[in-house]
Amino acid sequence: MKKLVLVLALGFIGHLAIAQNLQVQNAYNHNKSAQQYIEQAEVLRTQNRIEKADKQMKSAKAYIQKAKEAIDASVANEQTMNDAKAWHYYGVIYYKIGIYPEFSDLDQDAFQKSLDAFSKVQTLNQKYYEDNIAEISQYIKSIGSAYYDKGANNFNESNFVDATTNFKKAYDAALIIGEQDNSALENAALSSMRAGDFEKSCEYYQTLLDNGYDKAGIYQNLTIAYRNLGDNDKMLETVLKGKEKYPEDANIINEMINTYITLNREAEIIDELIAIAEKFNTEPVYYFILGTIYGNSESELFNIDEAVSYYTKAIQIDPNYENAYINIGSLYIDQAAQLYNKANDLPIEMVKEYDQLISEAKSYDEKALPYVEKSYELLPDDEAIKQALKTLYNRLKMTDKAAELNK
Repeated sequence: MKKLVLVLALGFIGHLAIAQNLQVQNAYNHNKSAQQYIEQAEVLRTQNRIEKADKQMKSAKAYIQKAKEAIDASVANEQTMNDAKAWHYYGVIYYKIGIYPEFSDLDQDAFQKSLDAFSKVQTLNQKYYEDNIAEISQYIKSIGSAYYDKGANNFNESNFVDATTNFKKAYDAALIIGEQDNSALENAALSSMRAGDFEKSCEYYQTLLDNGYDKAGIYQNLTIAYRNLGDNDKMLETVLKGKEKYPEDANIINEMINTYITLNREAEIIDELIAIAEKFNTEPVYYFILGTIYGNSESELFNIDEAVSYYTKAIQIDPNYENAYINIGSLYIDQAAQLYNKANDLPIEMVKEYDQLISEAKSYDEKALPYVEKSYELLPDDEAIKQALKTLYNRLKMTDKAAELNK
């Protein structure tokens, strides 16, 4: 009697297993039918028969929905949840849900579910995975490309958060088949920088370097990311590595300068910077940087004459180098302002000292005037420059010019 019960039980279990295997087969058949409609739709689209193509896609969607229901049931059932073939079909069906916009409302996370399914195939049955790796790889690469395109669209729309996510998904998709899409990860790193997520940027750029994806731009952006995180040690370490590997790269040189200025250690590289300016003597930017360093009143190197000298060299290379004119004018105006304030703080009886300070302040205003006028000529829509010029005209009693400026 017990033996009979056992046989009946086994028979019942066998029917369950067959039923679930039929569900896998149903999913396969429904997917195959959907594919036929998809192919017909694609042919119709090439013939510009859009309405008929849309009808074919509608029929395809009905079959894909049936395939989804069958495969969802299969991978949820104990009898087939560890069947590599079931997960293979699951990956294919969800791939189609993700790749065709007409099916997207069936599952918003279809691509990720497809990738997870293909990964599970490898976990469950390595031999089956290897036998089908050519087909599976094509699906995975296609998903990676779709994520990459989404990331590019997000980036162009200035949606840097989603761009980061999609570029990183493209990179992760390639990893499933043992490949490295370093271009996708580089774009994810850049997107995260634009989004202000500098921790992610550092993580991604460091991964790129670990992958052997070694470019000057990686060191440049990684330096910037560490600077924004306030990690001065990593910032300096990174830019020095970049400078060692790419000693002639202008962006690395600029970041090295920015790094030492950030650390208030510009005196340590001033000789090197002068040598760089003389080497690249057709580039005004390095003389401009030297002028900025010497023109920084908080620096131990502060020296107005040196600053003006280097700004002047930048102007000699590029007579329309607007920032050099602006900075020279600002230096002289700041000196004049300090003297005016000092004069105004004197006791009323110190008339001689007052007149002397006012005279000296006026001499700085006179020095500033041609540079501010040139700045205004180059940037006539800049309100700050216009206001500075108006102030100078008024202080120098050039009322006609001030009135003309007001017009």
